[in-house]
Amino acid sequence: MLNNPYVVVDLETTGLDPSQDTILEMAALRFEEGRLVQQFSTLVNPRKPIPPHIQRLTGIKEDMVSEAPFLEEVLPNFLSLLQGATVIAHNAPFDMAFLAKASGSLWEGPILDTLELSRILFPWFPSHKLHVLARHFNIDLAEQHRALSDAKATAQLLEILWKETLKLNPTLLKRFKELVPSRLTLWFATALSAHPPSSFAEVAASGEIKFPEREEKVPEEEGAFSPEAIVELLKPGGVLAQALPGYEYRPQQEQVLRVISQALEESKHALVEAGTGTGKSLAYLLPAIFWACKKGCRVAIATHTISLQEQLWYKDIPLLQRSLPFPFRAALLKGRSNYICRRRLLEWEESLPSHDTPERIFTLRIWRWLAFTLTGDWSEFKTLPEEEGWKSLLSSDNETCLGSHCPFHTAGCFVTAARRRAEEADIFIINHSLLLSDLRWGNQVLPPFSYLIVDEAHHLEDTATEHLAISLSQSTLHYFFHRLQAKPRLLGYLPNLSSLAEKLPPPNQAFFLSQVEKSLLALAKAEEATDSFFAALKSLWEASEKNNRQDFALRLAGKVKELPAWELVLETAGVLEETWERLRDELEKLVPLLEDMGATLQAREAERMAAALKFYLNSLQQILDSDEDKEVAWMERGPNGWFTLYSAPLEVGPWLMDMLFQTKECIVFTSATLQVNKSFSFFCRRTGLELLPGERVITCSVEAPFDYSTQAKLLIATDLPNPSHLSDEEYAKATAKAILDISRAAGGRTLVLCNSHRFLRAIYESLSSLSPTEVLLGQGIDGHRFQLIEEFCRYPQAILLGTGTFWEGIDLPGDLLRCLIIPRLPFPSPNVPVLAARLESLAEQGQDPFMNLSLPLAIIRFRQGFGRLIRRSTDRGAVVILDCRLTSKRYGSYFLASLPEVNFTSNPVKDILSQLKFWFSF
Repeated sequence: MLNNPYVVVDLETTGLDPSQDTILEMAALRFEEGRLVQQFSTLVNPRKPIPPHIQRLTGIKEDMVSEAPFLEEVLPNFLSLLQGATVIAHNAPFDMAFLAKASGSLWEGPILDTLELSRILFPWFPSHKLHVLARHFNIDLAEQHRALSDAKATAQLLEILWKETLKLNPTLLKRFKELVPSRLTLWFATALSAHPPSSFAEVAASGEIKFPEREEKVPEEEGAFSPEAIVELLKPGGVLAQALPGYEYRPQQEQVLRVISQALEESKHALVEAGTGTGKSLAYLLPAIFWACKKGCRVAIATHTISLQEQLWYKDIPLLQRSLPFPFRAALLKGRSNYICRRRLLEWEESLPSHDTPERIFTLRIWRWLAFTLTGDWSEFKTLPEEEGWKSLLSSDNETCLGSHCPFHTAGCFVTAARRRAEEADIFIINHSLLLSDLRWGNQVLPPFSYLIVDEAHHLEDTATEHLAISLSQSTLHYFFHRLQAKPRLLGYLPNLSSLAEKLPPPNQAFFLSQVEKSLLALAKAEEATDSFFAALKSLWEASEKNNRQDFALRLAGKVKELPAWELVLETAGVLEETWERLRDELEKLVPLLEDMGATLQAREAERMAAALKFYLNSLQQILDSDEDKEVAWMERGPNGWFTLYSAPLEVGPWLMDMLFQTKECIVFTSATLQVNKSFSFFCRRTGLELLPGERVITCSVEAPFDYSTQAKLLIATDLPNPSHLSDEEYAKATAKAILDISRAAGGRTLVLCNSHRFLRAIYESLSSLSPTEVLLGQGIDGHRFQLIEEFCRYPQAILLGTGTFWEGIDLPGDLLRCLIIPRLPFPSPNVPVLAARLESLAEQGQDPFMNLSLPLAIIRFRQGFGRLIRRSTDRGAVVILDCRLTSKRYGSYFLASLPEVNFTSNPVKDILSQLKFWFSF
């Protein structure tokens, strides 16, 4: 393949849009018989200013191109290099679009995209950007985002991709050749004809996921659990000090470990607040592992965020497996939808269109990944945005799972394998979502366990609310009906049953086809009734919108139920229920007919879909009939205009008490933010722990091992407007200049924590207009979380705007984060239906909704945000609060009292700027 002439090209441009932007630099390397025979490289005068962010990205300044040739002067020589060769580029569509605009015609010759090939061959890589691949494969990339340097790196990458392709198993290569779009046929066909080695399964690919393997161990004596022995592991000179470079003994960590050990030994529940830097993960892992191994039981560990789950699995547990004096078994278990279903993959492949489509590339990537994955966990697979919808069609789910009737059940089912590993483990890691889902559905997934550690426990109430909620979405029903009926690019279950009738004698054949036809007619009526129901919901939304503006949700309560449109909703719901019942009956009638024909898989699928329809029907009835004294019902409208109905309990405490707290011997709840006003009472009240006898709960609060008086400065602005009096857009304009000036005074590396995406976008626009030269990064605007953090770390003068997950779980130690700005106090939006209903409920009970719910929630969020600044004992930085209410309102003292001992001052912004410059001057 690489013996044929090819040219590696790379272009740097003034932007991303060929219709508006132009070429800034171009390079080409021509290879013949695998040898470099010609090199071309030049800067290009773009005849327009180079945007500041392009100058930062490429390092190409205005003065460098002022004397450079114009594009029309160099383009002919550049194009002459491409003649008679395959053009190769990293993200080829981008480069070829600019070349087409420059030359006035599309390139007619063959094109290969190393970005596309790397995504196929290494689908588990977290990024396929050229500089990331260069770093991974030790490719020399002298100057990132310079045309010649990038072209040379692409040429080296091409060699690596070719060698990797030659390693592929011939069977997999043959499948690739059949699936690939025509532009890649020659690449894989040539590799197949080259007789690749047959030992593909033995090839160790870079990036392969390695999971802890089960080791045989000698059972420990009953009652041998010793907290003192565990504490010795933490002491200076202990096994952890030997295993961890730079290890520091922390008495706070020992204190947490002892409390957790006490809870395990005394079969009590424990509330443990451990500040940032205490090392609480190891402080609960160690006693959990010792307890499980010494007592011969299982301990479950539940986290809320993926980042913490991955830290435990990929970092902490392997460390302990290497360090502890005895082996232990660990497992990671996630919800069903996190795993790929092999059966659905085969069905998907059978339905692929024959022509070149992105779905075929996606399928290639899946098969490549399956050759390596031990778990089938989607988190190992780098999904592109356009692939997310397809991924959901290949994920395991309850509706379509055939259980023991699936051909992959005993061998090849990743869900079954994950459960089996959890059953064999001493400790297993799950998330809050799986824990609560399993409790709700009668412990169908998790193996039995009596000991549980809940990290990030401040999320417990919200997660319980989410999983006790009932929902029914228009999109779910759309895909359900989609699956039953033939549609483009997806198998239709009912029409495909007709092919089974060919094997039946004429009388039986006619009867079977008649039943299939009845099911199809019932399906058509059910779809029609469903469309009418959601049309009625749309009318209700619009009728309510005329009276009360809603941003994203509409509560189905009070005056909404007095509107005439509500009567139409109930009327269409009645028709919908009748048609769904009819369709369910027809599907159930198919089951015995299919079983008699020996079509067991199809029979089980009919059962599953009938059961799913019953579930949807029950969900709809519960939502529409919800009791306003105990539940809150609402509807939301998505970006595509489709609706989702919800119902959630007003209180989750009694349910958690019955289903969780009373069923476990010991539960440890831990977080950096469990207390409000130095008390655990808010957490206990909201989660139902207060319903337990006091003697069953022990508490512990451990401060972070940092000296905030010397490491941090808290500055509060007093001369900015009250944000509660302004809209998001107005407050963004009022604070944008202060944010910019504060970041500059702090020397950059500034994180701005916003309350909402709407405010984030408003402040982003205001900052952009004030300073086009600033490195501004916005969540949901410039990339996803990990991309933004990577970019933020790259540019010292960056300002990062984040919301949601940026308030917790991000770690930017040292000089990576110098200044943290909180523009306004993080009070939850009262427009959120569940919160609004809970506030109303508290008011009806004679309690102050603000003091008993809104304020405590804001304080917990505030503490999480403050905790982003100091992550190590050597960190130093400043937190600036722009919300004047922190000092002008009485409740501001509660926020300040919730923080560790930190020096703070309140001044006008101009004085804050002087203080910041002085603070960072030494």
